[in-house]
Amino acid sequence: MYRCYAKINFTLEILGKRTDGFHELASLVHTVSLADDLRIEAAEELVTCVEGLDIDPATNLVTRAAELLAARIGVHRGAELSLVKRIPAAAGLGGGSSDAATTLVGLNALWHARLSSASLAGLAGGLGSDIPFFIRGGAALMRGRGENLRMLSPWVGQWLVLVVPPHEIAGKTRRLYSALEPGDFTSGEMTERVATKLTRDEPVDQSELINGFERAARQVFPGLAETWTHAERVCNTKFFLSGAGPALFALAADRADSRRLVERLESIDAAAHAVRTVKHARTASRMGYP
Repeated sequence: MYRCYAKINFTLEILGKRTDGFHELASLVHTVSLADDLRIEAAEELVTCVEGLDIDPATNLVTRAAELLAARIGVHRGAELSLVKRIPAAAGLGGGSSDAATTLVGLNALWHARLSSASLAGLAGGLGSDIPFFIRGGAALMRGRGENLRMLSPWVGQWLVLVVPPHEIAGKTRRLYSALEPGDFTSGEMTERVATKLTRDEPVDQSELINGFERAARQVFPGLAETWTHAERVCNTKFFLSGAGPALFALAADRADSRRLVERLESIDAAAHAVRTVKHARTASRMGYP
């Protein structure tokens, strides 16, 4: 059984639009303890089961990752992939990407494919620009569309509170990029500054956290602005957007503080979780694996 950890973006800066139509990003990402569970077992055929998310298994990133690896090694292999979803989907927490990366790592072991981490990251990039990060997890500086990674020393044991408002918006990412204005673009300097602090094992202050989608997200997600304001009022602290949202997070002093903040958030229409930063993309129980 593998635990597939979510991520948050401590920073996400949008530098501008590229000639290929995509946007250039600079983001400091970190895995956190909220996780899906993925069981990978030997089987004659490739079968995927999903619990906690209504999605066609054939289009799930877990299935796509498995098929991609099977094609890469050029041999027909089977496996039973059982996924239990706990990370809210399409919330800016990277749950599907984490599941896909874990599938590649787990099947690489089960099928004795012996592909290197670099090779797995290359495969992962064909599924999504942020999936290579989850091959290793921890902390990283992302650039380009998210595919260019510089791994960093992790921010060990930082407690946070996550708030995930209800949401159901088709084409979320496209709509957010369409809503961007020139004032939402920044230079990437803040992201580099926070990355340098992590490298030097220096504390990061919440004044250094940034997300270029904040204004657009308040506009695109119905009710997000009100939830955001309410969360900051009842917790008496600043909340930040993760990824393209609508998930929000705030720094907590310690585990007890994160739990107190979760209790204060019981009055809002949103799921709240006390989480901490983790150093790797996944943990695994070896029971049942070769």
